[in-house]
Amino acid sequence: MLIWLLSDYDHRKHLAFKSLLGRFSAAYPDVHAEFAVKSRKSLWESLFAHLRDPKRNPLADVIEIPQNWTELFSRLGLLSDLASSLEALAQRRYPDFIFKELLRHDEARAYSAPWWLEAPALYYRPQALKGAVTDPEKELASWDGFRAALDRIRPPSRKGNFRALSVPGSSGSVSVADVLPRVWGRRGGLFSDDFNRATFNREETVGGVEDWLELAVSGKIELFNGDHFETGPQPAEDCAFMISSRKLPGAGRAGLKMLPYPGYPSGGGLMLVYNLAISSATQDHGSAAAFVAWAMEPRNAASFAESFGVFPCLKPVFEERLKEERETGVYRRLFSAPELMPNIMVYPTAELLLERVLWNLSLKIARRDYEREDLTREMIMAQGEADYLLSLY
Repeated sequence: MLIWLLSDYDHRKHLAFKSLLGRFSAAYPDVHAEFAVKSRKSLWESLFAHLRDPKRNPLADVIEIPQNWTELFSRLGLLSDLASSLEALAQRRYPDFIFKELLRHDEARAYSAPWWLEAPALYYRPQALKGAVTDPEKELASWDGFRAALDRIRPPSRKGNFRALSVPGSSGSVSVADVLPRVWGRRGGLFSDDFNRATFNREETVGGVEDWLELAVSGKIELFNGDHFETGPQPAEDCAFMISSRKLPGAGRAGLKMLPYPGYPSGGGLMLVYNLAISSATQDHGSAAAFVAWAMEPRNAASFAESFGVFPCLKPVFEERLKEERETGVYRRLFSAPELMPNIMVYPTAELLLERVLWNLSLKIARRDYEREDLTREMIMAQGEADYLLSLY
């Protein structure tokens, strides 16, 4: 049995999965299980390569996917229905906000099982905010307040590498996961509410993207810096703020405090959910289903998620984690009004269009060749392609 696991900027995820798979093999000695790590891009390419030539490009038996890829690849016939074979799905042992997207089109079928989730939040170091922010909870609730605070932050003496803001995992280009919280915070999006037209060029959408790009243009965040990619999320002592979707190890000992992502009136925000799916082409559905069911057992789901600072999707374990968190109040605000990427056929491809836009603009910013008109032009072209996609479905 082969498992495809999504790559991650935090190496602890891969170590945790290796340990998880070792325990599974001990519990199921007759099943030979191995895994390979794939980036989002290589996973996407592998799935479509299988569609073109199944014999030369076989699928793994179990595949980790972003939840909002489920509808697309189930419609393309690549995923098996798990609704009746997986107890956690049959008994709906997941929070309602997860089921809202997973079962958007058919409540009787589920082609992937929610595994773990993360939600971007703002961390800050109170000592570093002295003289710049008087009331963090009030002043940092809005994006404008947060952005003004970044300008007022002054590095302490003898701190040569001090930065006002650190974003773990964003050492390359600006990404879709970076900009979506701002896009949605402005009430923008990639499509209209009825999904009848693309809205890449809508004022709120462009403004949200521009908010994040401006951080790079002004030097508040650093693009294409491999140094930030080495150790995963850490409560670094050389920054005042951190935006992280993961729980930071040792955040309490480091004196970091946590707030919801700035710019959401409700205190909620973007939530990223990752699922396990079983390939429709697997030759050993029994073993694949046994692994997914075993990974969803409370003890296994909890230990895996905790190992790299995310939340398990299984409802009883999710609720238990919430109670145990030092920042329980903040997390409950984040999860009170979560927004998930829509699980519809066209959305994953639209994300790729926006990712390409952000890559092109990030290169221009890094080369100091970026102009505001570049953003307008790129978003107009992406909207045209997205509208064409909609016409095909």
